[in-house]
Amino acid sequence: MAALDWYHTIDLGGGLLTPGVYDHRPYLARYRLPVDLRGRRALDVGAASGYFSFELERRGAAVLATDLPGWFEHDFGPTYQADQDTESGQRYLNEPFEVARRILGSRVEKRQLNIYDLAPATVGEFDLVFCGSLLIHLTDPIRALWKLAGVTRPDGQAIIATVISQAHADEPVALLTGQNHGDTWWAPTRTALELLVALAGFEALEWVSDFALDLRDGSPGPYHGVLHAWRSLTHAPPTAVPATEILTRRPAAQPDYSAQLRQREQRITELEALVRGYERGRVMRALRWAGERKRRGRIR
Repeated sequence: MAALDWYHTIDLGGGLLTPGVYDHRPYLARYRLPVDLRGRRALDVGAASGYFSFELERRGAAVLATDLPGWFEHDFGPTYQADQDTESGQRYLNEPFEVARRILGSRVEKRQLNIYDLAPATVGEFDLVFCGSLLIHLTDPIRALWKLAGVTRPDGQAIIATVISQAHADEPVALLTGQNHGDTWWAPTRTALELLVALAGFEALEWVSDFALDLRDGSPGPYHGVLHAWRSLTHAPPTAVPATEILTRRPAAQPDYSAQLRQREQRITELEALVRGYERGRVMRALRWAGERKRRGRIR
């Protein structure tokens, strides 16, 4: 176990914990997973080491977990700084999950499949679709959300968690992070994420939580948002917001950058005038000082 690279911290029983980069156990309540999933079929997209796959199974679901067929099938850009080669990446994607599944005696099924290839023809449909911390790594998150909606049953729901931007939270915008090693791309605001999910074809959604997902060693981690989405408004709880309301929501007023620029130019003009006045005053003081020195010299 110690020889493998673990993304998740997983309790394997008997006091044995996997040394994951992240420990989601203190944050589990933030995702608000259904308590009882008996008789339901669940999909964990981008399962990594499998923490959520095994948690969904523990709650009674028949779980299908998916992950990429190969390391370099990530949406890496030209600036990607490789931290895995083909062989080590393949181990990272598969071996931790398999070790945990074997020790836990789990029946979770694992498939190697890109999120963009999800479809009823490839995986079927599910009562619950879980997608955690994956959208940040995709160049095309809206297409991925369409795919998630496409495999959610008409009476089913999806749980979507991703890195979000806290800046300009009321605006439907996203922070572009592609310059950071070429392996992350878009961090939407809460408003943008809600709009993306509504555009994906879900009829209702509910914001569940947002929090900083710190690393297991205590290092500060990325800020996350979690929302639940339902394919049908009739199967959503009363607290859910209809997608039509999200889609017709008036965007926050855009800043008047022209007015801001004019104000800044006016302030610059005022400051320049102040500086010129100060310079003139300094020159005048210097002339008066010189004149005084000269006058005193004549008196002596």
